[in-house]
Amino acid sequence: MSLDKSRGLSEDFLNELEKGLLSPILDLVKIDATLCLEIRENYINIYYRGGNILRIEKTNGCYAASFDRKYLIEETTRVPANLPAKLTSPQDINSWLLAIPFLKNEMDLWFGRNPKNEREFQQLIVRENNLGRCAKGTDYFICDIEYANSNGRFDLIAVRWPSSGAERKNNKNIGIAFIEMKYCDGALTGKAGLKEHLKDMNDFLSNQNRLGSLKIEMKNVFNQMRRLKLINNQKDIAQFNEDKPEYIFILANHDPASSVLKRELEGLPADYPNLELKFAISNFMGYGLYRQNIYDLNSFQRRFKEQI
Repeated sequence: MSLDKSRGLSEDFLNELEKGLLSPILDLVKIDATLCLEIRENYINIYYRGGNILRIEKTNGCYAASFDRKYLIEETTRVPANLPAKLTSPQDINSWLLAIPFLKNEMDLWFGRNPKNEREFQQLIVRENNLGRCAKGTDYFICDIEYANSNGRFDLIAVRWPSSGAERKNNKNIGIAFIEMKYCDGALTGKAGLKEHLKDMNDFLSNQNRLGSLKIEMKNVFNQMRRLKLINNQKDIAQFNEDKPEYIFILANHDPASSVLKRELEGLPADYPNLELKFAISNFMGYGLYRQNIYDLNSFQRRFKEQI
């Protein structure tokens, strides 16, 4: 995504999702916890297991629907008959709703051969912190996943909004956080390792105008997601604060017998000029993000030295 574009939906698009032609699709996403709707630049992606199962875009005065055909196992695999490319009637919508189980099956087979574990974990984090049963008690909401930018791609962009009564009522002091998901130790080194991600993120955040524009964009996305009841919170964001953004690593399934994480952490500076480096741990095997479980580098190394 180029930086001159901005995530968000038009008023017409929002109305169609809320109570118009597209509302059955939004209703399905709310009921089916395996699906995740993400707002893009006047289009939406609906993800299943981290893959794009349905894209809906407003173009030439109508809504176009598409499925990423790379998930079809065989070139000869046929998408269900009468699956329309344009959504102009309730019948068109119903055709897609009936096709979702078929498309899920195709994606299950594809992911069986081409695992994308990090993306699956990302979607679980979105579900638990935005709409899950514990969502009102966690301290982070997820605005966006897979955000492409000039320095690479952010796994998740979140707002830090503590759940205590007084803080949750204050919508003018919201923090922004960037989350990087790493699945197993093979993801900790190399061009996509911890050091490179930190360098890229610190470079991205060195431009305050760019950060300011991104905050405006994420405020809009958060408020639209809440309007669509895809974020379980009682208030919109009014304003982000000026605190340094948090950059949080989630390290899934690190092997304590491996020395790679210890070695990589020891090579990191404890302080970066443009971000607060943090590490998240789970709270008794869950995916909820609680501030009590977010540690800076020194605290993380000291407290979990036996696991690292």
